[in-house]
Amino acid sequence: MSDLPSKKQIPLDAIVVIGGWLLVCFIEILAIVTLNDGGFTYTLDDPYIHLAVAEQIAVGKYGINLEEFSSPSSSAIWPFLLAPLARLSIGEYLPLVLNLLFGALTAWVILLRARKVLPGSQSGRIVLTWAVILCCNVTGIVFTGMEHSLQVLAAIVVVDGMIRIADGERLSRWFWVAVIAGPLVRYENLALTAAACGLLLFSGKPKAAIISGAAALLGLAAFSGFLLSLGLPAIPSSVVAKSHLTGSSGPLSKVIHSLNTSIAGNRGVLLLIFTAVLAGWAWARGITSHSRAKAALFIASAGLLHAAFGTYGWYHRYECYIYAALLYALLSMVPSTLPGLAEKWRPAFAGAVLLLAIPVAYPYLRAIAFLPMASNDIYSQQEQMHRFATGWWQRPVAVHDLGWVSYKNDAYVLDLWGLGSQKALEARLSDKDPSWRIKMARERGIGLVMVYERVIPGSALGWIKVGELHVKGPLTSPITPVVAFYATSPEFAPEIAGLLHDFRRTLPDRASVILRGEPTPPTAADPR
Repeated sequence: MSDLPSKKQIPLDAIVVIGGWLLVCFIEILAIVTLNDGGFTYTLDDPYIHLAVAEQIAVGKYGINLEEFSSPSSSAIWPFLLAPLARLSIGEYLPLVLNLLFGALTAWVILLRARKVLPGSQSGRIVLTWAVILCCNVTGIVFTGMEHSLQVLAAIVVVDGMIRIADGERLSRWFWVAVIAGPLVRYENLALTAAACGLLLFSGKPKAAIISGAAALLGLAAFSGFLLSLGLPAIPSSVVAKSHLTGSSGPLSKVIHSLNTSIAGNRGVLLLIFTAVLAGWAWARGITSHSRAKAALFIASAGLLHAAFGTYGWYHRYECYIYAALLYALLSMVPSTLPGLAEKWRPAFAGAVLLLAIPVAYPYLRAIAFLPMASNDIYSQQEQMHRFATGWWQRPVAVHDLGWVSYKNDAYVLDLWGLGSQKALEARLSDKDPSWRIKMARERGIGLVMVYERVIPGSALGWIKVGELHVKGPLTSPITPVVAFYATSPEFAPEIAGLLHDFRRTLPDRASVILRGEPTPPTAADPR
């Protein structure tokens, strides 16, 4: 007898999966708030870039500073989703709320598919759903405060729709939304949009393939046109700054570099294994005679596209969407070819699934365990830089880490890495004489610079180091435990020193300010 839930009660599998996942998130939030003296902080500095852009959108601008346009956001659509509440005190928490919603919806979609795969085993459905949730880092990406939770949801919705196409089922409107808008969430989702359009084309739906593909490209073209209208390049500066696909080398060498990265790293090897298993299953079933095999082959092609053009890591978030797509496809298709699995599910099968999931999920499980510490790292470093810039200095400032310092800051912020300044990005990528930093700081009347010294050695530029912000203990998220505070000219040095002396009395336990001439304490372990 099937143990699928009745409509009169909340099903146990939903309680264990959705309720359990939300409980884990609540525990993480509680731990973060406890560590951060009652406040919530994301695990990266990057989400505060999106929030800062959202602030500008709310007043009819785009970028970080009111005085100039810039495109530091890696997502076309994410800052616009945050803009309605950006100027309110609760706006800071909107990314968390949205990600909790998108994460719960992701778990729900996976569970619905697991119910079809194992209609007679509630425990089996729970195990399969949790395995996919853990293996594509659904929990960890919530707390980055970025668009990756929505990206993963869009990826799974697209794959679910592709399976429905193969089965001849009616497509949900959300499938079309995910196919068209997925690339606006993140450019990488173009791989899945291309796969879905290819399947539509070869499934006798050429009109739907052409319209949805054209709509997706038109959306990206419209965003590029928007950037061009502001006098910016067609591709966001954050994508250019972080992508290995930019630069002077030819397209073929960039693809080869990506493939080598995939082969050399364990995340890439796992991706290639998932892709190979799915493609092998498709060939074994017969591409021409089995509609699901055709869908599997197109989904596997998206995996190859990521291997050829995508990247991995950046705090366990760049590969999550393609892992989700491939694992969801494997969950949906492979069990159907195992005779009697639904009727003969045994605890041993659950153990095997979990055993296979451990090597995939291990980095993400480890990150979840250290997630509150990653948040506390950002609280102890970037948030304190923000406090000093807005509460003490209150004038233009130059930085290397842009996010927190620019958020809720009305003064001009010069991004020396280039995400928030197209001029700075072009100067950095062109390998010009580093004196361009001096010139730009002088043009903006900047007296204070807060940077990682190993990235931007301010003393070599003639700036005067006044002090350092140190973070004690092992680090998880920031690049380095020490931020150097520089005065761009001797006239600013005494004032900055006096402000830092007053500021350090307000620092949390893990943070300390060491002024020039004072003994330097042991620093935290470098996470990279």
